[in-house]
Amino acid sequence: MWLGLTAVTLTVLHQQAGDLYAVPDRGDPLFSMWRMAWVQHQLAKDPRHLFDANIFYPLPATLTYSDSMVLPAVAAAPLAWAGVHPVVAYNLVLLAAFILSGFSAYVLVRGLGCGRASAWITAVAFTLCPFRINHLSHLELQMTMWMPVVLLAVHRILREGRRRYALVLGLALAAQWYSSMYYGLFLALYAAVFGAVLAGAWRVPSRRVLYAAAGVCLAAILVWPLARAYNASAPARGIRQADTVAEFSAVPSDYIRPGVGNPTYRAFLPRVVHAERALFPGVVPLVLAAAGAWPPLTATRTAFIVSGMVAFDGSLGVHGVLYPVLYKLAWPFQSVRVPARFGILVGLTIAVLAGAGAGRVLARVPSTRARIASVAIFTIALMVDAWPRYDHLPMWRFPPGIYASIPETGAVLFEFPVHAQPDRFAENLPYLYFSIWHWTPMVNGYSGFNTRSYAALLEGTSGFPDPPSLDYLARTGVTHIAVHCRLWEPEVCAATVNRLETTPQVRRIARAEWYGAPSSLYELRK
Repeated sequence: MWLGLTAVTLTVLHQQAGDLYAVPDRGDPLFSMWRMAWVQHQLAKDPRHLFDANIFYPLPATLTYSDSMVLPAVAAAPLAWAGVHPVVAYNLVLLAAFILSGFSAYVLVRGLGCGRASAWITAVAFTLCPFRINHLSHLELQMTMWMPVVLLAVHRILREGRRRYALVLGLALAAQWYSSMYYGLFLALYAAVFGAVLAGAWRVPSRRVLYAAAGVCLAAILVWPLARAYNASAPARGIRQADTVAEFSAVPSDYIRPGVGNPTYRAFLPRVVHAERALFPGVVPLVLAAAGAWPPLTATRTAFIVSGMVAFDGSLGVHGVLYPVLYKLAWPFQSVRVPARFGILVGLTIAVLAGAGAGRVLARVPSTRARIASVAIFTIALMVDAWPRYDHLPMWRFPPGIYASIPETGAVLFEFPVHAQPDRFAENLPYLYFSIWHWTPMVNGYSGFNTRSYAALLEGTSGFPDPPSLDYLARTGVTHIAVHCRLWEPEVCAATVNRLETTPQVRRIARAEWYGAPSSLYELRK
């Protein structure tokens, strides 16, 4: 099983597996590397200030401006201790997330009493879920290995009344929150609906319901430190405005829109409106899932179908029935930017039903040899259906050498260039990646929330490097300025550097060539 899923994953993601120093893009992968490295660094140095990351100085708790990914960072810590390069570690964690998610789906379906072939098809379908492929650059959105564990624990508690599964439920649900907060929130709702349908269909004793509730309470206790940290920074972050939520809320037609990286269906299906809303689940999984959802239905399959319908409605966000109510009444949903990410639970539902559908088809196949061939055909069809096409960009192995000249304490950094346009916010991400090697506080940053302090920084430095800009930086506490011509237009950068060299307010203390262009570090005089 492990070998099979590994082979499937490495075959479909052969570009990623073939060069562990490359990434699909230089956006969110850098952000994930920085988050994991920060958690690893801070847990070893000062865990009490885990969430006080080195971005958006002097704001506190800036790690809470995005998903902190605590558990993936802890799991990857041995790689960091062993000296594995951050890019390689990132790719190993990414590939492992695919394999582990498929394996946990296999365990779920086997635990529900289905055969190995059905479990295998579910595992492959969930491993290669198009939603997952579309979000290849979002590491936290690959952390789905806890979802099947939670659902199996709920099933076992209600079916068998085994108390030890309350512990499994609590630990797995908490692990999902610490791996991906989006998924922790969405999974809690999905699992509650799943359990309610099972409890009603089986008329389970109230004692078993209490066991399940105890598991949820355990998860809440374990998640409380995380929730407290995010709640404390909520006034500074604010809530997601309705227009932002609407932009990232799916509409039903998004479920026939494939991602830009899916060449199989892009030629004849509608174009995607927004990358976050490319929710087409693939033809092969849908056909097999339709066979699995065909009556007669068991209580378990009914529970998956109902829960999947709730997830579908959740993905519609403000266009759905349930989400507007949750947005008004439940504060965690007020921090959610992308309701369409409920689509992963739609994908899990389809994968489970696809396994059931494959089992029904295989039951009609007369010989063992023919059944093995059929499983192989289903597997290949799922792989072809999900086969992606994406960029493959080599990552910088090391940062510019100028950072070695920054004092170990007392320094605050301003990285340049920065751009005032909102759609260029992500151009700060290389600076977060560089900081893995120095951890100096910086006024730059990137997160799921664009802070007021960063907007003020852009306004205050709009004329950089003129004297008012330098005065503004000095008032904010900046002590050092880094300028990277590799990340800018060469002529404009050269002109800016020439101005800095003749400005009495700064003094150059380091200069280094980095990938064919100079980077310079200046000390800002008070």
